[in-house]
Amino acid sequence: MSRYEDRMADYNRRTRPDSMTFGNLQELVAMHGQLHNEWLYTDVEHWNEDPLHTPIYYFSEEWLGEQEEQGLTVQNDREDILPARFAEQGVQTWLELATFEDVIDVLKQAKQPISLTMIVMALNYYYEYDAFLDYDQVTSRIQAIDVLHQVAEHKQSKDI
Repeated sequence: MSRYEDRMADYNRRTRPDSMTFGNLQELVAMHGQLHNEWLYTDVEHWNEDPLHTPIYYFSEEWLGEQEEQGLTVQNDREDILPARFAEQGVQTWLELATFEDVIDVLKQAKQPISLTMIVMALNYYYEYDAFLDYDQVTSRIQAIDVLHQVAEHKQSKDI
């Protein structure tokens, strides 16, 4: 199969729902490779506090346009068009689905098991720096954080 044929097969295999709500990161990760590329939306402040349990929303651009024509949307401070029910929820554009999947694919290139914690770290890095972290980079950062926690716990136990 040519590259074009591969891409068309992938395009035709993916589904394009109007909208979907993922109650948490794990639900979205489970849909990897199954949806057409659209923007993902979330409450970034809530994500920063609890990324594993923050809802993530998928809206097709076509559906949002139809909702807007019917007067069922609002515009947030960032000028994102959102369904009206999100008017006061702090929801904003976050990442394109293709970027979200690319972040995961870069981690998977090592052919090692990846955790949601690793995915969160890689997503946060991408969101902040517009760059990918590979498996080894994420693993090193997690190990460094673990060491810092151990040092803090040790210092705390000495202070008691």
